[in-house]
Amino acid sequence: MRQRIRQFIQAVFGRLNAEGHTFIRTYLSTPEQRLFYAMHEADQLHAFRVALTAKELYAKQSRDDSDEYILLIRCSLLHDIGRVKGDADIWGKVLAVLFYRFIPSLIPYFVRKKDTASVLGRIGRALHVHISHPYIGADKLRAIGAAHVAEIIQHHQKKAAPEDSLVLSLLKAADARN
Repeated sequence: MRQRIRQFIQAVFGRLNAEGHTFIRTYLSTPEQRLFYAMHEADQLHAFRVALTAKELYAKQSRDDSDEYILLIRCSLLHDIGRVKGDADIWGKVLAVLFYRFIPSLIPYFVRKKDTASVLGRIGRALHVHISHPYIGADKLRAIGAAHVAEIIQHHQKKAAPEDSLVLSLLKAADARN
């Protein structure tokens, strides 16, 4: 619960600083940056924090594979690009967490309404994005030729599994901490 409260406060008040923007330009191509900056500012900050945590976790692995490291950072920065600003911003995410915690049986009802302009449709859209953002983001990455990153991020919300690559397992761990 404390982590959720901390996430909420960061989402409301946190923004990327100049160092964060430089970090993003260092690791992401121009098309990837467009996808990154299409996210809500809170999601951008979250992704940046995930990347910094992933960087720390990778350093503890005592590995020396720069391609693997760069892939991990790119995946960390891009893992939530399926959440576009305006689709499911801060309150939509809060609502999704509450639904999953207290009334998960109602989620399918609201998701079926996601394409309507009503309040129920907005709730359904937020829940749909919460559920499907890994696949939405992966499709966007495939469209710009970043298939390898897409293959990893589409699995970032699934439970840890023995067959997970090092990059995917570190991404999941870093995301869980942030």
